[in-house]
Amino acid sequence: MTYVMSDIHGNAIRFNSIMEQIDLRPKDTLYVLGDVIDRYPDGIRILRLLMSLPNVHMLLGNHEYMMLNALDVLDRNNPEYPHILRLWYRNGGDVTHEYIKHIRKSVRKEIFDYLHSLPLNIDVEVNGKSYILVHGGIRDFEESKPLEQYKLQDFIYERTDY
Repeated sequence: MTYVMSDIHGNAIRFNSIMEQIDLRPKDTLYVLGDVIDRYPDGIRILRLLMSLPNVHMLLGNHEYMMLNALDVLDRNNPEYPHILRLWYRNGGDVTHEYIKHIRKSVRKEIFDYLHSLPLNIDVEVNGKSYILVHGGIRDFEESKPLEQYKLQDFIYERTDY
């Protein structure tokens, strides 16, 4: 069986309820279309569980993207850094940041490496039908334009409201 979920946002109660309902088995595949973290406190725990499951495939969501920008990619001396951090916090990142500050650096690196490795889209076939899975759509989509020609920001719903 093939399952798809998105926008877990650290809500362990809802996530666990869904996982109980689908009863994911080794022969099943679960696609998670991003936004595992933020808003509720269990995002990193859920993310680490998903990372450990061989039959789970994940896409990068805009909340993971915001976290990477705030904690991993940007130089803290960059004048834009406070705005990037504030943007992430305004969108629920404060709870994720509070949790991630207290985990070992090696675990943090493992999480960041995993997130950097995530694709922006996945092609799947279910019951003979082809699908392209993305997190939030593709900005300015043109049917004739190959997916490889789109940029990261075309796939990620990028929040800019500092």
